[in-house]
Amino acid sequence: MSDAITNTRLGDGKAPLDSPSSASRDFPEPVFVGGSARSGSHAIGGLIGAHPRYHLVWESRFHCAGGGLTDLLEGETDLDAFCERLLGFWWQRGLKSDAGLHRVIDRPALEQAVAAFRSAFARDRPEAARELVRAVLDPCAARAGKPSWVDISGPNLPSAVVLAQLFPDARFINMVRDGRAVTAAILRKRDMSDDREQAFEHWLRRVERSHAALDALPAGSALTVSLEDLAANDREATFDRLVQFLQVEDPSEMRDHFDNEIRAERAHIGEWRERVAPADARWIDRRYRRELRRLRREGVTWIPTPERSA
Repeated sequence: MSDAITNTRLGDGKAPLDSPSSASRDFPEPVFVGGSARSGSHAIGGLIGAHPRYHLVWESRFHCAGGGLTDLLEGETDLDAFCERLLGFWWQRGLKSDAGLHRVIDRPALEQAVAAFRSAFARDRPEAARELVRAVLDPCAARAGKPSWVDISGPNLPSAVVLAQLFPDARFINMVRDGRAVTAAILRKRDMSDDREQAFEHWLRRVERSHAALDALPAGSALTVSLEDLAANDREATFDRLVQFLQVEDPSEMRDHFDNEIRAERAHIGEWRERVAPADARWIDRRYRRELRRLRREGVTWIPTPERSA
């Protein structure tokens, strides 16, 4: 994905991305949480979803993953391939087929939304894209009695430039965690990878792509949150920053969830060495320190330092 996308490119010159057909609400919405796998997106998604304003959506992915909606808008895939994937892979996925859009929308409603999207796409691409996301995700929030939603799909940040143009009132949260802990957690999860270099590279690629997107997003639309700070090192200040970022006036429900569910022991803060073999731990630590120095030279200042994450 390029760092900046023009309205003319996305809309083919037919309509601005801030089309009035998508009425603005008087609070930031929707919320897109992104980050590498095992970085704490589920933790902060649950925290935001505790508020009466936002319903938690578990990784809908169709709007931001490879071959998804933002790729379609950028010409990286075609309409038929996207719709086939939307009705197929993204409908039901996972080792036990327990993930996917079947958790948030019934099949007839999804097929109706896809048909409407196909019909409208050539006429007004950004409006069709925006209405597709709304048609898929808004009803599940309404059923929960909430006016909007928070989605925790990992690729949200790399796709954020396009998503911000589709949803001008959206907020983006870049969830970050010590890359050594991410790598160790991926290696422990049986359906991900047992290759330490592959696991580390997943974290590194996501950091680099998220940094590029953060640089191109409108001022004030993104917030970086460290899992280590949220769960252990700087809890109160991190919670307060999140509340202010989302312009939440009464965070009492979020506070209850935060106090009861967000804890250092549940996030395994400082335990990554105990979760991998000693030889892997040494390799991961050396690689992390080397890449951290490079990333900081390139302006990525939000990566947790080894001392901060111990």
